[in-house]
Amino acid sequence: SGHAPFEARHRPELYRLIRGARYPLPPQLSPPARALIAHMLDPDPAARPSLARVLGHPFLTQVRGWGTRG
Repeated sequence: SGHAPFEARHRPELYRLIRGARYPLPPQLSPPARALIAHMLDPDPAARPSLARVLGHPFLTQVRGWGTRG
């Protein structure tokens, strides 16, 4: 959307936003885009998707040619 997901004036506030996964999403984002962003910004690094899972996500695969070879 052209903006960093987490913005704050002070570092402790920034960390609080990251840990809480609190970030604004523009209303024009589709549900698949929102789901992908939420998955990628999960506060638990172990829960975040691999690159292969990101590339296979419906948000990217709904556009012909994305997320696949060829």
